[in-house]
Amino acid sequence: IQDSTHKSTATPASNDESIAARAILNSTRLFSFHNIMSPEDIEKEEELNRLKRRLAARAYHFPGNSWWQDWMQYLSNTHTVLGLFFHHPLHPLKMQERLVILFGSIAIGLTISNMTYLYFIHNDYGADEELFSLNSRHSKYTGIPEISVTKVMITLWTLGSFLHTVFDLGLWHMKACTLCRYGGLVDEKLARMGRLVGLFIVLVVMGVGGYAVLLRATLEYKGEGSVSEEVEESIKNNEIYDMDVEDKRSFRFLLGYLVEFVLALFVYYPIAVTILFSGVLGCNGRVPLLGGRPREVKKELLHLQKKNESTILRTLKSKGSEEVKGNADDASSYGRADSFDYFDEN
Repeated sequence: IQDSTHKSTATPASNDESIAARAILNSTRLFSFHNIMSPEDIEKEEELNRLKRRLAARAYHFPGNSWWQDWMQYLSNTHTVLGLFFHHPLHPLKMQERLVILFGSIAIGLTISNMTYLYFIHNDYGADEELFSLNSRHSKYTGIPEISVTKVMITLWTLGSFLHTVFDLGLWHMKACTLCRYGGLVDEKLARMGRLVGLFIVLVVMGVGGYAVLLRATLEYKGEGSVSEEVEESIKNNEIYDMDVEDKRSFRFLLGYLVEFVLALFVYYPIAVTILFSGVLGCNGRVPLLGGRPREVKKELLHLQKKNESTILRTLKSKGSEEVKGNADDASSYGRADSFDYFDEN
Protein backbone atom coordinates (compact mmCIF):
# COMPACT_ATOMS: atom_id res chain seq x y z
CA ILE A 1 0.00 0.00 0.00
CA GLN A 2 2.81 2.36 0.85
CA ASP A 3 4.52 1.60 -2.46
CA SER A 4 1.35 2.20 -4.44
CA THR A 5 0.68 5.41 -2.54
CA HIS A 6 4.23 6.54 -3.13
CA LYS A 7 3.90 5.81 -6.85
CA SER A 8 0.58 7.62 -7.17
CA THR A 9 1.92 10.72 -5.44
CA ALA A 10 5.18 10.67 -7.35
CA THR A 11 3.63 10.27 -10.80
CA PRO A 12 2.37 13.88 -11.26
CA ALA A 13 5.74 15.29 -10.25
CA SER A 14 7.54 13.00 -12.66
CA ASN A 15 5.09 14.00 -15.44
CA ASP A 16 5.74 17.67 -14.77
CA GLU A 17 9.47 17.07 -14.86
CA SER A 18 9.22 15.17 -18.14
CA ILE A 19 7.09 17.93 -19.71
CA ALA A 20 9.58 20.56 -18.60
CA ALA A 21 12.46 18.47 -19.93
CA ARG A 22 10.76 18.08 -23.32
CA ALA A 23 10.08 21.83 -23.49
CA ILE A 24 13.73 22.60 -22.77
CA LEU A 25 14.82 20.03 -25.34
CA ASN A 26 12.51 21.47 -28.02
CA SER A 27 13.67 25.04 -27.34
CA THR A 28 17.29 23.87 -27.50
CA ARG A 29 16.67 22.14 -30.80
CA LEU A 30 14.98 25.25 -32.19
CA PHE A 31 17.87 27.43 -31.06
CA SER A 32 20.41 25.01 -32.53
CA PHE A 33 18.47 24.84 -35.79
CA HIS A 34 18.51 28.63 -36.06
CA ASN A 35 22.25 28.68 -35.43
CA ILE A 36 22.98 26.12 -38.16
CA MET A 37 20.86 27.89 -40.79
CA SER A 38 22.84 28.69 -43.90
CA PRO A 39 23.11 32.28 -45.18
CA GLU A 40 20.77 31.35 -48.03
CA ASP A 41 18.08 30.12 -45.61
CA ILE A 42 18.44 33.22 -43.47
CA GLU A 43 18.15 35.37 -46.59
CA LYS A 44 14.93 33.62 -47.64
CA GLU A 45 13.47 34.02 -44.16
CA GLU A 46 14.32 37.72 -44.02
CA GLU A 47 12.96 38.31 -47.51
CA LEU A 48 9.70 36.65 -46.50
CA ASN A 49 9.44 38.84 -43.39
CA ARG A 50 10.25 41.89 -45.49
CA LEU A 51 7.51 40.99 -47.99
CA LYS A 52 4.92 40.74 -45.21
CA ARG A 53 6.13 43.98 -43.66
CA ARG A 54 5.86 45.87 -46.94
CA LEU A 55 2.44 44.40 -47.69
CA ALA A 56 1.26 45.68 -44.31
CA ALA A 57 2.81 49.09 -45.07
CA ARG A 58 0.83 49.34 -48.37
CA ALA A 59 3.92 49.34 -50.56
CA TYR A 60 3.59 50.69 -54.10
CA HIS A 61 6.36 48.59 -55.66
CA PHE A 62 7.76 45.07 -55.43
CA PRO A 63 10.88 43.77 -57.19
CA GLY A 64 10.35 42.55 -60.74
CA ASN A 65 6.92 44.13 -61.18
CA SER A 66 6.01 46.42 -64.04
CA TRP A 67 3.96 49.60 -63.60
CA TRP A 68 0.74 47.78 -64.38
CA GLN A 69 1.55 44.82 -62.10
CA ASP A 70 2.36 47.13 -59.20
CA TRP A 71 -0.86 49.06 -59.74
CA MET A 72 -2.90 45.85 -59.75
CA GLN A 73 -1.23 44.46 -56.63
CA TYR A 74 -1.68 47.74 -54.77
CA LEU A 75 -5.37 47.95 -55.62
CA SER A 76 -6.08 44.29 -54.87
CA ASN A 77 -4.21 44.43 -51.54
CA THR A 78 -5.52 47.75 -50.21
CA HIS A 79 -9.06 48.06 -51.60
CA THR A 80 -11.69 47.70 -48.90
CA VAL A 81 -13.91 45.34 -50.91
CA LEU A 82 -11.66 43.87 -53.63
CA GLY A 83 -9.04 43.08 -51.01
CA LEU A 84 -11.43 40.59 -49.40
CA PHE A 85 -11.07 38.29 -52.39
CA PHE A 86 -7.85 39.23 -54.24
CA HIS A 87 -5.29 40.04 -51.52
CA HIS A 88 -1.85 38.41 -51.53
CA PRO A 89 -1.80 34.94 -49.86
CA LEU A 90 0.96 36.09 -47.48
CA HIS A 91 -0.72 39.37 -46.58
CA PRO A 92 -0.94 39.90 -42.79
CA LEU A 93 -4.55 41.06 -43.12
CA LYS A 94 -6.77 38.05 -43.73
CA MET A 95 -10.49 37.85 -44.49
CA GLN A 96 -11.62 38.28 -40.88
CA GLU A 97 -9.56 41.41 -40.27
CA ARG A 98 -10.60 42.90 -43.60
CA LEU A 99 -14.27 42.39 -42.76
CA VAL A 100 -13.73 44.32 -39.54
CA ILE A 101 -12.11 47.14 -41.54
CA LEU A 102 -15.03 47.12 -44.02
CA PHE A 103 -17.63 47.35 -41.25
CA GLY A 104 -15.56 50.05 -39.56
CA SER A 105 -15.39 52.08 -42.76
CA ILE A 106 -19.16 51.84 -43.27
CA ALA A 107 -19.80 52.72 -39.62
CA ILE A 108 -17.46 55.74 -39.58
CA GLY A 109 -19.01 57.01 -42.81
CA LEU A 110 -22.49 56.83 -41.33
CA THR A 111 -21.29 58.35 -38.07
CA ILE A 112 -19.53 61.31 -39.70
CA SER A 113 -22.36 62.10 -42.13
CA ASN A 114 -25.17 61.87 -39.59
CA MET A 115 -23.31 63.53 -36.72
CA THR A 116 -22.46 66.41 -39.07
CA TYR A 117 -26.13 66.71 -40.01
CA LEU A 118 -27.17 66.69 -36.34
CA TYR A 119 -24.47 69.27 -35.54
CA PHE A 120 -25.95 71.62 -38.13
CA ILE A 121 -29.40 71.07 -36.62
CA HIS A 122 -28.08 71.76 -33.12
CA ASN A 123 -26.45 75.06 -34.09
CA ASP A 124 -29.24 76.06 -36.50
CA TYR A 125 -26.80 76.42 -39.41
CA GLY A 126 -29.35 75.49 -42.02
CA ALA A 127 -28.39 71.93 -42.90
CA ASP A 128 -30.55 71.85 -46.03
CA GLU A 129 -29.76 75.42 -47.12
CA GLU A 130 -28.64 75.49 -50.75
CA LEU A 131 -25.35 77.19 -51.56
CA PHE A 132 -25.42 76.65 -55.32
CA SER A 133 -26.77 74.21 -57.86
CA LEU A 134 -25.14 72.13 -60.57
CA ASN A 135 -26.47 71.58 -64.09
CA SER A 136 -29.26 74.09 -63.58
CA ARG A 137 -29.02 75.52 -67.11
CA HIS A 138 -28.50 72.30 -69.05
CA SER A 139 -30.83 69.88 -67.28
CA LYS A 140 -33.46 70.27 -70.02
CA TYR A 141 -30.99 69.29 -72.74
CA THR A 142 -28.91 66.64 -71.00
CA GLY A 143 -31.71 64.98 -69.07
CA ILE A 144 -29.55 65.02 -65.92
CA PRO A 145 -31.50 66.43 -62.97
CA GLU A 146 -30.34 69.56 -61.22
CA ILE A 147 -28.12 68.92 -58.22
CA SER A 148 -28.55 71.11 -55.18
CA VAL A 149 -25.34 71.54 -53.14
CA THR A 150 -25.95 72.29 -49.46
CA LYS A 151 -23.72 73.29 -46.55
CA VAL A 152 -23.76 69.77 -45.17
CA MET A 153 -22.61 68.34 -48.51
CA ILE A 154 -19.66 70.74 -48.72
CA THR A 155 -18.65 69.88 -45.15
CA LEU A 156 -18.83 66.15 -45.82
CA TRP A 157 -16.91 66.39 -49.11
CA THR A 158 -14.04 68.19 -47.39
CA LEU A 159 -13.70 67.66 -43.64
CA GLY A 160 -15.78 64.49 -43.61
CA SER A 161 -13.76 62.83 -46.37
CA PHE A 162 -10.51 63.75 -44.63
CA LEU A 163 -11.63 62.28 -41.28
CA HIS A 164 -12.91 59.16 -43.02
CA THR A 165 -9.56 58.64 -44.75
CA VAL A 166 -7.60 59.16 -41.52
CA PHE A 167 -9.82 56.63 -39.73
CA ASP A 168 -9.48 54.01 -42.47
CA LEU A 169 -5.69 54.33 -42.64
CA GLY A 170 -5.32 54.32 -38.87
CA LEU A 171 -7.52 51.23 -38.53
CA TRP A 172 -5.60 49.51 -41.33
CA HIS A 173 -2.18 50.01 -39.76
CA MET A 174 -3.56 49.09 -36.34
CA LYS A 175 -5.02 45.79 -37.56
CA ALA A 176 -1.98 45.01 -39.75
CA CYS A 177 0.39 46.10 -36.94
CA THR A 178 2.69 47.80 -39.42
CA LEU A 179 5.00 49.35 -36.83
CA CYS A 180 5.58 46.11 -34.91
CA ARG A 181 6.95 44.40 -38.04
CA TYR A 182 10.13 46.46 -38.35
CA GLY A 183 13.45 44.99 -37.32
CA GLY A 184 12.87 41.62 -39.01
CA LEU A 185 10.68 40.08 -36.27
CA VAL A 186 7.00 40.45 -35.42
CA ASP A 187 5.95 41.35 -31.90
CA GLU A 188 2.99 39.01 -31.47
CA LYS A 189 1.76 40.74 -28.30
CA LEU A 190 1.55 44.09 -30.07
CA ALA A 191 -0.09 42.48 -33.09
CA ARG A 192 -2.75 40.82 -30.94
CA MET A 193 -3.30 44.04 -28.99
CA GLY A 194 -3.67 46.01 -32.22
CA ARG A 195 -6.32 43.61 -33.49
CA LEU A 196 -8.29 43.78 -30.23
CA VAL A 197 -8.08 47.58 -29.95
CA GLY A 198 -9.14 47.93 -33.59
CA LEU A 199 -12.14 45.68 -33.02
CA PHE A 200 -13.13 47.64 -29.90
CA ILE A 201 -12.94 50.95 -31.81
CA VAL A 202 -15.12 49.55 -34.60
CA LEU A 203 -17.74 48.35 -32.11
CA VAL A 204 -17.83 51.77 -30.44
CA VAL A 205 -18.16 53.55 -33.78
CA MET A 206 -20.95 51.17 -34.83
CA GLY A 207 -22.84 51.95 -31.63
CA VAL A 208 -22.50 55.71 -32.01
CA GLY A 209 -23.29 55.53 -35.72
CA GLY A 210 -26.37 53.38 -35.12
CA TYR A 211 -27.77 55.89 -32.63
CA ALA A 212 -27.08 58.77 -35.02
CA VAL A 213 -28.83 56.91 -37.87
CA LEU A 214 -31.94 56.25 -35.77
CA LEU A 215 -32.01 59.85 -34.61
CA ARG A 216 -31.78 61.22 -38.13
CA ALA A 217 -34.35 58.71 -39.42
CA THR A 218 -36.76 60.01 -36.80
CA LEU A 219 -36.05 63.57 -37.95
CA GLU A 220 -36.53 62.68 -41.61
CA TYR A 221 -40.04 61.31 -41.15
CA LYS A 222 -42.56 64.11 -41.58
CA GLY A 223 -45.77 62.12 -41.98
CA GLU A 224 -48.57 61.31 -39.59
CA GLY A 225 -47.37 60.55 -36.08
CA SER A 226 -44.04 62.25 -36.61
CA VAL A 227 -42.00 63.22 -33.57
CA SER A 228 -39.34 65.09 -35.55
CA GLU A 229 -40.10 68.38 -33.79
CA GLU A 230 -39.51 66.80 -30.39
CA VAL A 231 -36.25 65.24 -31.57
CA GLU A 232 -35.06 68.53 -33.06
CA GLU A 233 -35.91 70.37 -29.84
CA SER A 234 -33.98 67.84 -27.73
CA ILE A 235 -30.95 68.19 -30.05
CA LYS A 236 -30.96 71.97 -29.77
CA ASN A 237 -31.27 71.74 -25.96
CA ASN A 238 -28.33 69.30 -25.68
CA GLU A 239 -30.61 66.56 -24.43
CA ILE A 240 -30.34 62.88 -25.27
CA TYR A 241 -33.56 61.80 -26.94
CA ASP A 242 -35.07 58.66 -25.46
CA MET A 243 -35.65 56.34 -28.41
CA ASP A 244 -38.97 54.57 -28.67
CA VAL A 245 -39.51 51.47 -30.77
CA GLU A 246 -42.88 52.78 -31.89
CA ASP A 247 -41.44 56.04 -33.27
CA LYS A 248 -41.92 56.32 -37.01
CA ARG A 249 -38.78 56.75 -39.07
CA SER A 250 -37.70 57.25 -42.66
CA PHE A 251 -34.45 55.62 -43.84
CA ARG A 252 -34.50 56.93 -47.38
CA PHE A 253 -31.36 58.97 -46.76
CA LEU A 254 -29.43 55.68 -46.44
CA LEU A 255 -29.97 55.06 -50.15
CA GLY A 256 -28.08 58.26 -50.91
CA TYR A 257 -25.29 57.20 -48.57
CA LEU A 258 -25.10 53.80 -50.27
CA VAL A 259 -24.67 55.46 -53.67
CA GLU A 260 -21.96 57.74 -52.27
CA PHE A 261 -20.16 54.80 -50.66
CA VAL A 262 -20.18 52.74 -53.88
CA LEU A 263 -18.93 55.71 -55.91
CA ALA A 264 -16.20 56.38 -53.35
CA LEU A 265 -14.97 52.76 -53.43
CA PHE A 266 -15.18 51.96 -57.12
CA VAL A 267 -14.74 55.36 -58.81
CA TYR A 268 -13.05 57.94 -56.59
CA TYR A 269 -10.70 55.54 -54.79
CA PRO A 270 -9.13 54.04 -57.98
CA ILE A 271 -8.67 57.56 -59.40
CA ALA A 272 -7.04 58.84 -56.20
CA VAL A 273 -4.86 55.72 -55.96
CA THR A 274 -3.67 56.15 -59.53
CA ILE A 275 -2.71 59.78 -58.92
CA LEU A 276 -0.77 58.96 -55.73
CA PHE A 277 0.68 55.81 -57.25
CA SER A 278 2.07 57.61 -60.31
CA GLY A 279 4.08 60.05 -58.17
CA VAL A 280 2.83 63.07 -60.10
CA LEU A 281 2.16 65.00 -56.90
CA GLY A 282 5.57 64.05 -55.52
CA CYS A 283 7.73 65.48 -58.33
CA ASN A 284 8.62 62.04 -59.67
CA GLY A 285 9.56 60.57 -56.31
CA ARG A 286 11.23 63.54 -54.66
CA VAL A 287 8.57 64.25 -52.02
CA PRO A 288 8.48 61.58 -49.24
CA LEU A 289 4.74 61.10 -48.72
CA LEU A 290 3.66 61.79 -52.30
CA GLY A 291 6.51 60.11 -54.16
CA GLY A 292 4.45 57.05 -55.05
CA ARG A 293 5.92 54.20 -57.05
CA PRO A 294 8.91 56.17 -58.53
CA ARG A 295 10.23 56.86 -55.03
CA GLU A 296 9.94 53.23 -53.96
CA VAL A 297 11.65 52.04 -57.16
CA LYS A 298 14.66 54.22 -56.30
CA LYS A 299 14.71 52.92 -52.74
CA GLU A 300 14.51 49.34 -53.97
CA LEU A 301 17.56 49.91 -56.19
CA LEU A 302 19.44 51.30 -53.19
CA HIS A 303 18.40 48.29 -51.11
CA LEU A 304 19.65 45.85 -53.77
CA GLN A 305 22.93 47.72 -54.00
CA LYS A 306 23.51 47.51 -50.25
CA LYS A 307 22.49 43.87 -50.28
CA ASN A 308 25.02 43.03 -53.01
CA GLU A 309 27.74 44.87 -51.12
CA SER A 310 27.04 42.87 -47.97
CA THR A 311 27.11 39.65 -50.02
CA ILE A 312 30.55 40.52 -51.40
CA LEU A 313 31.84 41.29 -47.91
CA ARG A 314 30.58 37.97 -46.60
CA THR A 315 32.25 36.12 -49.47
CA LEU A 316 35.57 37.79 -48.77
CA LYS A 317 35.37 37.07 -45.05
CA SER A 318 34.53 33.41 -45.63
CA LYS A 319 37.93 32.90 -47.32
CA GLY A 320 39.88 33.53 -44.13
CA SER A 321 41.57 30.98 -41.94
CA GLU A 322 38.55 30.51 -39.65
CA GLU A 323 36.16 29.60 -42.42
CA VAL A 324 33.58 27.66 -40.41
CA LYS A 325 33.38 30.16 -37.59
CA GLY A 326 33.41 33.04 -40.04
CA ASN A 327 30.49 31.60 -41.97
CA ALA A 328 28.37 31.26 -38.81
CA ASP A 329 29.20 34.78 -37.59
CA ASP A 330 28.56 36.29 -41.01
CA ALA A 331 25.23 34.50 -41.37
CA SER A 332 24.11 35.72 -37.95
CA SER A 333 25.13 39.32 -38.58
CA TYR A 334 23.67 39.29 -42.08
CA GLY A 335 20.32 38.01 -40.91
CA ARG A 336 20.07 40.67 -38.23
CA ALA A 337 21.55 43.84 -39.69
CA ASP A 338 22.68 43.87 -43.29
CA SER A 339 19.44 43.13 -45.09
CA PHE A 340 16.94 45.82 -44.20
CA ASP A 341 18.54 48.62 -42.24
CA TYR A 342 19.15 50.56 -45.44
CA PHE A 343 15.63 50.45 -46.80
CA ASP A 344 13.00 52.98 -45.82
CA GLU A 345 9.65 51.18 -45.86
CA ASN A 346 7.66 54.42 -46.01
